[in-house]
Amino acid sequence: MPPSTSSNSNLATPIRALFETLRRRVRAYVWGHGASRAVVCLGVAFWLSLLLDWFFEPPVAVRVILLMAAAGVLVGVVLFKLVRPLRVPLTDANMAMLLERRFPELDDALLTAVSLAGAVGQGEATSVPALDRAPSEHAASEHAASEHLPTGVTSFDGLHGEMSARTVREASGRIRGLRPDAVFNPVPLRRVVAAAVALTLSVAAFGLATPGSFGTWARRAILLSDELWPRRARLEVEGFEHGFRKVARGGDLEVSARAYLDMPLVPKTVEVRYGTESGASGRATMNREGIAEPPRDSFQRYAYTFQGVLSSIDFALVGGDARVKGLRIEVVDTPKIERMVLVCEYPAYMGRTTRTVPVIGPMRIPRGTRLRVQAETNKPLTRVRVDRAGDESFAEPVLIEGDSLASDGRGFVHEAGVLQRDETLLFTLNDTDDIESSEPTRLALTALPDQPPELSVSLLGIGTAITPQARIPVGGTIRDDYGIAQIWFDFSVDESASARKDIASPGGNATELPVEGVLEVEPLRVSPGGKLQVAVQASDRCDVETQSRVGSSQRWQLEVVTPEQLRTRLQARELTLRHRFERIIQEVAETRDSLARIPFGGVDSPGDKSSETPDATEGETADKEPGEKPGDWTGREPGETDRTAARKPDEDNQRELAVRSLRCERAIQNSRKNGVETQGTAEAFDDIRLQLINNAIDAEEWKARLKSGISDPLSEIAGTMFPELENRLLSLRESLADVQLGPERLDAAKRQVDAILVEMNRVLGRMMELEDFNQAIALLEEIIKMQKKLEEQAQQRHRAALRDLQED
Repeated sequence: MPPSTSSNSNLATPIRALFETLRRRVRAYVWGHGASRAVVCLGVAFWLSLLLDWFFEPPVAVRVILLMAAAGVLVGVVLFKLVRPLRVPLTDANMAMLLERRFPELDDALLTAVSLAGAVGQGEATSVPALDRAPSEHAASEHAASEHLPTGVTSFDGLHGEMSARTVREASGRIRGLRPDAVFNPVPLRRVVAAAVALTLSVAAFGLATPGSFGTWARRAILLSDELWPRRARLEVEGFEHGFRKVARGGDLEVSARAYLDMPLVPKTVEVRYGTESGASGRATMNREGIAEPPRDSFQRYAYTFQGVLSSIDFALVGGDARVKGLRIEVVDTPKIERMVLVCEYPAYMGRTTRTVPVIGPMRIPRGTRLRVQAETNKPLTRVRVDRAGDESFAEPVLIEGDSLASDGRGFVHEAGVLQRDETLLFTLNDTDDIESSEPTRLALTALPDQPPELSVSLLGIGTAITPQARIPVGGTIRDDYGIAQIWFDFSVDESASARKDIASPGGNATELPVEGVLEVEPLRVSPGGKLQVAVQASDRCDVETQSRVGSSQRWQLEVVTPEQLRTRLQARELTLRHRFERIIQEVAETRDSLARIPFGGVDSPGDKSSETPDATEGETADKEPGEKPGDWTGREPGETDRTAARKPDEDNQRELAVRSLRCERAIQNSRKNGVETQGTAEAFDDIRLQLINNAIDAEEWKARLKSGISDPLSEIAGTMFPELENRLLSLRESLADVQLGPERLDAAKRQVDAILVEMNRVLGRMMELEDFNQAIALLEEIIKMQKKLEEQAQQRHRAALRDLQED
């Protein structure tokens, strides 16, 4: 309340009464105007909060801010429009000023009266002499002032009182008939009061008409309850129990909503209003799934799919007057396997320790291996489902959860068991964000079967025919990945069942073994004309199959013949080899001739007189190699004269060098070829000797001739003399352009060829001994046949003589 303000007692009673009335009216005006403003503020706050809460249903935090804002505005209105104006003092001067401003006819009389009355009151208050002044000083001052007063006035106090009284009488006369209400402008007050009354009535009408809605507003806006507004339509979103769902980054998420059919309004469309963390926003209409009809259906369903979600999304659903707000889609990483290894426990027969193998693409694992899968993931998991693709026998998936997961959830272990066949494991991950991997991680396992042993075995000194007394030696190498258990002969005679003879049973896990074995034919009682089939077989140490793996060599089919028949065949083969050897000698001789025709400086090499010819024509013809054009060795073209040739010395030199190089290269190639063929011939003759030994044929002189006279010398020629020839030819090739060094190296090569020819002809002579030997055998056989014929003739004559005697 403002401090008490009363009129000056020196004023006339009508003036004082007027001022008191005006004060009451001012205070009433301030009270009415301020209170009405406060009511208007409350009404506006009610309707604004009602509309905002109805349409948007803001969360509690927003409602608290709105409530505090409304309270702040109300306090400001009460403070500045009511309390503060009421505390302003309303003095007589203020009242006189208001009246003078409203009624100009007062002509400042009222304001002057108030001023004089105030001055008189102050004079009376100060008319008592000051106690500190002497009486003589006070009297002197009064005397000095009285000298200036008008005639008839004895003092200043009397003059002031007279003027004040006259002014008050004049003002009192002028205020008669004045109305204090005319001082006020009633329009602003009426407007504010009307607005306050209208807002109050509207609020009261709303409360009386919809008490439920008014109560909902009060509970939500004032009591800050989470109660929702009653709607004509009702929407629910499925899968957002706590207002949010998580989706894998880059994945799709379908939002499904349903409208209750028992509500008065079923929205025709439902709109999705969304905004992303990246700043994008938009609206979309959900797809209406069919047309629901009660009582068959309870809901009308709607669906919308957010595709390729890369950032979190806040969204709301609006359908009819129903709204579902505060929904959020949070983007999280997809669970995936960052590292996977296989712990392999191999079968015991392999002799391998347990190994940890990183998974890189399809894995090839030996069959029978026990597998344990260990994996690390990018985020904690709640469950892992393991399926076997394409395997109906494992239709029930394996679930890995709880203690089977890593302590932090970022990994798991799966016992895959023993691998017996090809299979594919599918790992589907579920993480703590309730996200399932979009595609399962595939682990393709290929079961590698244990391969049978590989045999590189051949017959040693045995051909396609054998005698009944033969022994069949074999030799070679057997390989297996994890060790060889047994080695044996597998054979059959004619059409009989297969039989077996052990060769060896090696111990340990050797993966490669040399094999040597002999099969004696005589105990098999094979007669000439029969067939013997022989093979070498081996088994490994694999114990994960029903039976071990068996590898086999080539199966040889051998014809059983008499020793005489085998001897004849071997002699025929020796003749064939001799003819082949003669062709080799011929090729070496041609190489010798080709070397002799290598030109140096337009003439053949020194010391080779055989290259000299009687005339140029014959010489040119003799010096040509197959494929060479006429004049190649001289560097001249056909029909070219000496004068023309002299004009091109550089070209002649280049052509001559080309001829040297061509013939030298041919000689090198022929040397290598003839050396290999000679070695092959030596081995073939030695094989004949071994067949004689293995088939128990008594021919010691033949064996000795084959070894010391043919096989060993040929091996010496192929292993020593031909490599020396090649070295000399290579040296010659390096010096073809050197007319000094080249001829010397050419002579060295020709000498080596001559030495080879000498040795080869010596061996050929030993080969020819077989023909003399065969002729002797043939003559002996003819004599035997003639002797048998004579004996038969003698017996016939003897029988004929006996018959004649009996007839007589």
